[in-house]
Amino acid sequence: MLGFGVIGTGEIARDFTRALQGSQRCRVVNVAGTSANKARAFAAEWGLRASSRTVEELLEDRRVEAVYVASPHSAHEQHALASLAAGKHVLCEKPLTLDAASTQRVIAEAVRRRRFLMEGFMYRCHPMLRGLLECLKGGAIGRILHLRADFGFRASRGSGRLFNPERSGGSVLDVGGYPVSFARLLAGVTEDAPFAEPTRISAWGRFGPTGVDELASATLTFPSGFTAEVTSSIAYAIGTTAVIHGERGFIVLPNPWIPGGDGQGRHNAFTIHRDGREPKELTFPTENAVYAIEAELVADSLPMLEPEWPAMSWADTLGNMQVMDAWRGALGSGRRPVKSEVTRGINAFLKVNQEGDLP
Repeated sequence: MLGFGVIGTGEIARDFTRALQGSQRCRVVNVAGTSANKARAFAAEWGLRASSRTVEELLEDRRVEAVYVASPHSAHEQHALASLAAGKHVLCEKPLTLDAASTQRVIAEAVRRRRFLMEGFMYRCHPMLRGLLECLKGGAIGRILHLRADFGFRASRGSGRLFNPERSGGSVLDVGGYPVSFARLLAGVTEDAPFAEPTRISAWGRFGPTGVDELASATLTFPSGFTAEVTSSIAYAIGTTAVIHGERGFIVLPNPWIPGGDGQGRHNAFTIHRDGREPKELTFPTENAVYAIEAELVADSLPMLEPEWPAMSWADTLGNMQVMDAWRGALGSGRRPVKSEVTRGINAFLKVNQEGDLP
């Protein structure tokens, strides 16, 4: 039974803790929040035996073998580094950090400490994704040509960190990583690789009165000719649908990111629309909620330091952040090339650091 300590007491931390109550291989044993009172209240709500006054106190708990970082984005790097330095394995909510440079620092620390590290895109752990990839590789819609993927919702502009630039607000950092990571994954299928990097990004966005991107869209072009249009929003209810277009049809995923749009959902599905045939829905029921599936993947991956594909490897996480950096940068100019050296640079960084030499 892998013991998790949770950093954070917000909604995602609640979803994670609730999901693990149904797990046979993982459990939450301690929690730390922004105050001792919040941590105590969280522990009481979920029946935890312990809470910590500080993150440092939580990391001293020997029962905590792994840490789930569910703090605000701006604190992810700090909490991931502290957890790794304390000898804990780390499952960190997306985004792992705020940019590629800080992502490299966290990966380097995982290498140094020889501890497991994974960015928490939980949809990458769900059996539906493996089913989808099998269909695509089997030619269900022929050669993959284009993806349209959205993740957006309408939040009140007075709601906390989402609209606060000092707390790393904005739609790209909050939910843009989902469609970008999906596009890179599918581009990998077209190139017979785990993932692929775009060569060009064209972008536009709408900025709100606080200065953060409230709506952002980007077109990604990949070496194989595959293209993707991705959109994120925190102020417009654009939905969570993804549509994959191929030479012989298309596949619709109503909500690939969160099963049924519910953090405790145990059912997800997609529909194949092949030319000349009736639509075919494939369903993927699970015994556990998606956050428990994600946590159990961590447990099953040990003693490896990275998860197996299609979950987020270190190179995948670093490449995703490179693209998100480029997307955010392109919002001002409308277009930004993504250097072909990106992938080679990522691989070189990981190779050097896995051999023990740190930058």
